[in-house]
Amino acid sequence: MASYKFKCSDTGMDCKFTSKAASKEDLMKNIVDHAKSAHKMNEISPDMQKKVEGAIKKSFF
Repeated sequence: MASYKFKCSDTGMDCKFTSKAASKEDLMKNIVDHAKSAHKMNEISPDMQKKVEGAIKKSFF
């Protein structure tokens, strides 16, 4: 079964946050919550959205 992983540092941020979820949708919820609480982002810009999507990795282990 596949899962999805994200490292905030892969977007260029100086941040050690990582998250893993069974679905991309669940992972995005975790990322949005993190962005709001840790980085004070009330909305994600189109540029940051591209960086986030590029940083999401699919894992089979």
